[in-house]
Amino acid sequence: MNVPSTDPMFTGDAVGGWLQLPSPAVAEIVGSTGFDSVCVDTQHGLIGDDSVLGMLQALTAAGTRSLVRVPGHGPEAIGRALDRGADGVIVPLVDTAEQAAAAVAACRFPPAGTRSFGPVRPSWLGRDPLAGGRCVVMVETVAAVANLEEILAVEGLDAVFIGPSDLALAYGLPLSAQAPDAPEAAHYGELIEGITARSAAAGVPVGIYCDSPAHARRFRALGCTFTMLAAEQAILRAACSDWLAQTRAV
Repeated sequence: MNVPSTDPMFTGDAVGGWLQLPSPAVAEIVGSTGFDSVCVDTQHGLIGDDSVLGMLQALTAAGTRSLVRVPGHGPEAIGRALDRGADGVIVPLVDTAEQAAAAVAACRFPPAGTRSFGPVRPSWLGRDPLAGGRCVVMVETVAAVANLEEILAVEGLDAVFIGPSDLALAYGLPLSAQAPDAPEAAHYGELIEGITARSAAAGVPVGIYCDSPAHARRFRALGCTFTMLAAEQAILRAACSDWLAQTRAV
């Protein structure tokens, strides 16, 4: 069993931001608003490898801790994100304890892990060059839920993160099941509570992506210890649509 975490990125009802647009300026704006952390999404966002450094620099300038959701399990992407100065990584589609252990190892230098030494940006930021990055693995498949106890027992795992849309689809539920008032809300909530209860018993924080503040409140009530609010592009589009509607002549 892991020692219960007190990391402010993942506990105390922490709320994070989410970036999918390749812009250091947008990263600086989002980072300056007071989020407990901000994730740079290189799996589903529009952010290419050439944009990550500038966005992480903007988050550092804003005084905000950063995560990078890498595109897959490969240690190369994990190492590059950490070498660029991310405080940690979110690794998607982790189905087994072996995959989780490999992700943790990719965040740690030998003998604790397998990460190749070359922490470029952390070194010039004055960080401990041997410090590993935080490792968060996603729970978003039927296999991951079935293997959750083994995944949670992986030494060095910092947190798990629920992919709410993929989890719904994996169980044959519509994406709308995430909404508090959806017909499938009760069934979906049971899935979430099953994950959060087992995570709490193992002393591992559990987070989730949220489409809205209402989703965040619901998932917090279901046991999530941290939430990541909707991507900036979704918030921007919603705000533009709202302002436009308010401005149109009646």
